[in-house]
Amino acid sequence: MAQDTTPPQVAATATQTTNDLGDSVTLLGTFGSQSDPQALLKLRGGKTATVSRGDRVNGQTVVAIEDGRVALARNGTAHWIDMPAPNS
Repeated sequence: MAQDTTPPQVAATATQTTNDLGDSVTLLGTFGSQSDPQALLKLRGGKTATVSRGDRVNGQTVVAIEDGRVALARNGTAHWIDMPAPNS
């Protein structure tokens, strides 16, 4: 799951100073072992959080973490958040 370098778009997103992220969550990276994956998320207001499966963030539950993406669920509906594309 580890990367040697941070894609430019991810670095730019991680270092933006803004409070205008709406209700969105941005995936900055995934790391850890297959048995204990973790993700680094940028939250509304520019805060960051390191999360594992089962953690709650912005009223949603982290239900899965895979290489480069995280699934969040609310009220029985899940959606995936992917890392920004390196060239976007």
